[in-house]
Amino acid sequence: MPRVTQPVYSQVNRQMRPFFKAIKKGKGLEWSTECEEAFQKLKEYLGRAPILSKPVVGETLYLYLSVTEVATSSVLIRLEEGIQKPVYYTSKALLAAETRYSPAEKIALALITSARKLRPYFQAHTIEVYTDCPLKLILQKPEVSGRLTKWAVELSEYDIRYTPKTAIKGQAVSDFIAEFTEPDAEVRRAMEDEQTTKFQWKLHVDGSSNTHGSGAGIVITTPEGDTVECAMRFDFKATNNQAEYEALLAGLRVCIALGADELEVYSDSQVVVHQVLNEYQAREEHMIAYLDIAKRLLKKFKAYRISQIPREENEKADALSKLASATTSIRSKAIPVAHLTKPSTAEPEEIIIAEIRPSPGDWTYQLRKYLEENILPEDAVEAKRIRYRSARYTILRGELYRRGFSKVLQRCISGEKTGEILRSIHSGVCGNHTGGKSLAHKILRQGFYWPTLFAEAQQFAESCETCQRVANDIRRPPELLRSLTSPWPFAMWGLDLIGPMPTGTKGGAKHAIVAVDYFTKWAEAEALVHITEANTTSFVKKNIIYRFGIPSIIITDNGTQFDNKKFREMCEEFKIANYYASPAHPQTNGQTEAVNKVIKHTLKAKLEAKKGGWADKLPEVLWAYRTTVRSSTGETPFALAFGTEAVIPAETTFTSPRVQLYSPEHNIDMLQQNLDELEEIRDAAQVRNSAYQQRAARYYNSHVRERRFQLGDLVLRSITEYQGQIIRIPRRQMGRTIYHQENRRARGLHDSPTRRWPGTPTMQRTISEDLLSLKESGYGSTVYLFCFSSVFSFCVEISDLFINFIFMII
Repeated sequence: MPRVTQPVYSQVNRQMRPFFKAIKKGKGLEWSTECEEAFQKLKEYLGRAPILSKPVVGETLYLYLSVTEVATSSVLIRLEEGIQKPVYYTSKALLAAETRYSPAEKIALALITSARKLRPYFQAHTIEVYTDCPLKLILQKPEVSGRLTKWAVELSEYDIRYTPKTAIKGQAVSDFIAEFTEPDAEVRRAMEDEQTTKFQWKLHVDGSSNTHGSGAGIVITTPEGDTVECAMRFDFKATNNQAEYEALLAGLRVCIALGADELEVYSDSQVVVHQVLNEYQAREEHMIAYLDIAKRLLKKFKAYRISQIPREENEKADALSKLASATTSIRSKAIPVAHLTKPSTAEPEEIIIAEIRPSPGDWTYQLRKYLEENILPEDAVEAKRIRYRSARYTILRGELYRRGFSKVLQRCISGEKTGEILRSIHSGVCGNHTGGKSLAHKILRQGFYWPTLFAEAQQFAESCETCQRVANDIRRPPELLRSLTSPWPFAMWGLDLIGPMPTGTKGGAKHAIVAVDYFTKWAEAEALVHITEANTTSFVKKNIIYRFGIPSIIITDNGTQFDNKKFREMCEEFKIANYYASPAHPQTNGQTEAVNKVIKHTLKAKLEAKKGGWADKLPEVLWAYRTTVRSSTGETPFALAFGTEAVIPAETTFTSPRVQLYSPEHNIDMLQQNLDELEEIRDAAQVRNSAYQQRAARYYNSHVRERRFQLGDLVLRSITEYQGQIIRIPRRQMGRTIYHQENRRARGLHDSPTRRWPGTPTMQRTISEDLLSLKESGYGSTVYLFCFSSVFSFCVEISDLFINFIFMII
């Protein structure tokens, strides 16, 4: 019981002296009156031992704090008639991470631990903290770390006063508890590792900034005891803290170049050292950037330690920094001064000293060490692998070469040179933008090699902007087929134009407008001299609305003949939903496109050389189409529309049974029976149409090669020539390929239907499963919608993102 035995033992020798006299050797045991009195006093004293005391409500309690390398402790004291009496003791063994706290943070940790464990006392009493550390100032400093800030907020709810330590009685107890608090095994191992770690490389750095300029001094001590001194002048304005950071970064780079693996860094800058140790918080942007670079460089060492030392112990580095920052006239000629032209934050990886040997991270490093110095890695497996690989390598004139299977020596390349060789052979003067595998073989034939040659060549070829822009279009569909169906006859119509056609003999017609019902496949067509909004509106009224009734949906393309005020007003008047298909993807209105193909094919067969008579033959073509059985429904459009088959000229010429057995008396009854059966016939036709669409989708989907895009992906899209016409943005969208876009010509290129946009669109959002929205920054904030079939993934290196045409999907 270390809490009570220490004060008890101080009284034992005096109180128990009569007992010691009574039991001395050579004497008989004699129990005297003094022994009896001593025994009674001892019992009374043990009853008054300094055990825990109960505080009085409203009185001030005093807290003593103590820390060691492995533990923190505290004792809460109350004063009773000027005598300190303990209220409670606390102690905490530090974790491995906590042992690396600064002394100030350890004191703060002891206080926050006491506040958490003794929360009722802290809430009910004023606590006066005795410590020799300026804890109040530390917790109130604006640049403290986030940990201290959090603790300061937590302690702000209590009435705590900070007083310099004067009394030593309570502090002695606190120190005693801290010294006897046993650290855990992890902390002991960390302390043992830290004590056994010996840093053979030592780095002293210092920065200087004055009216004449700024500079850095670097002193490096090697394991052999040699000293490397370097002075560096900055060709830019730098504050004192910037100069200190630049000195640290320059020294770390030099040590990395010299091959140091375990490093001990000394600096007299309090800000730099404590920020690197995460004891101070970097707030300015440039200081945060410097701190990130310093931590990144320190990670390249197996082990490191950074410490703050007085300026007197850093005299050499201080003198070199002042020499570098001095004017040219007083600069020493005996010590060369290097120059740093830009801050390290602008050039994070700026190399100050040329590296004449490969770094440990280079793939050639271990091979060179073994071939030149016969040094193998400590790992047995890695050493065996190096010995096995070295049989194919040799050193010639200081360069590493590999013996290829063709007996040709191939120079081993590493670092940035690999990218330069790839770029030169792929797209240089003698480059032909070949594929990845061919590019790798060509590099091997030229006498160069590195282990990841084939993978990097493939990636480089795939990310070449020129290769992607001129590549062949992918003909395989990128998404699954989705068919449009109409729920009842004449509910959904598709409109499209045919032309320009040869000038017709009938009024000089050059175009034809076609309408197709999606259920019965019934087609209407009319020859047009001019394509105007009045003609298209009149055609819809005359051939659809006044003949078959008001439809529910009309699907058109994005041409101005359909996308105009008059056409939209007509649709609004009759409550018709008007949807627009993409001009770059006519398959959206596929039913109309299929009928257009049939009409044009039949016209070519009927007209032969007399192409101008197509307008006169158009009604015949429509009649032939309407009376022909469609494979998708198994019925003729005429039969699905009117319930019976039309009488064609062949039946009257050659007297078919229906004509021969015609009876006017029974004709009306049979027509009525046909109408009764019409609903069943239409249902069967719809089932056959669905089965037909499923078979078509099954075949189509077997060739699908899906393309997946994520938000922010760079993409290329195919452009289609529309005679320079600007396609307006549609009012509505429907289906898998309903998009809006604005057609523009590519700068410096002649448009063709298969040429790709020379920029790199960026995908921002998927409207539906098959719909992409692109935004092109080269033309302001115009938004485009495209289908998957016209958009391709674009691979590009970060250094190649300086382009003029960017699409952003929003």
